[in-house]
Amino acid sequence: MKTFSLCLLAATATAGAHPVSFEGAWQLMLGGTDTVQNFEVYNSYTPKTAFGLHAMRFEDERDDDYYTGLQHNWLLHRWNLPEAQANLYFGLGAGAAKQDGESAAPAGLGFFRADYETRRIYTAFETKFISSEDVSRAVTSASFGVAPYKAEFEELNTWLIVQFEHVSGMEDDLDIIPKIRLFKGPYFLELGCSLDGDPLINFMIHF
Repeated sequence: MKTFSLCLLAATATAGAHPVSFEGAWQLMLGGTDTVQNFEVYNSYTPKTAFGLHAMRFEDERDDDYYTGLQHNWLLHRWNLPEAQANLYFGLGAGAAKQDGESAAPAGLGFFRADYETRRIYTAFETKFISSEDVSRAVTSASFGVAPYKAEFEELNTWLIVQFEHVSGMEDDLDIIPKIRLFKGPYFLELGCSLDGDPLINFMIHF
């Protein structure tokens, strides 16, 4: 049981692109879709806290919105179960947001994530919102996945996931995105495509 817990702890640190990693680690995350692009870099300076930079771009037919700010993330609680792990995360950010052709204004960001994972099943709920004088955006998603085989942390891990995502201010009410998630050691790659044909790519590395 102890061996399983250690393997799961190491795997989930990468499998879900968690906002807090192990103490002393840096993690870089970037990617997105045609409509939402994301860049994040954090240093986990304790096992339960991380601090870094978060930038986002929202692109649609009407306006392009931009946000850049500093962010602090907290691991609120972790359940190390006999055959699973669950986590609650919270984050706050402060920076600036702007629309195309407009001046930047002070902005805030709020973030919440909950996930549950075994070595064969993955679920996650995540929401983040950005607010300023001119920009108001929110991204909310729920993901459900399965691993077709069990693999150790240093082996190639594969997850087949369906993500349901809503972005406020976009034309479509809900995007359904089937995707494949691959990770091995500190490297993480996610490839997918929404049912409307919009591609998704995410990459992460921690060191």
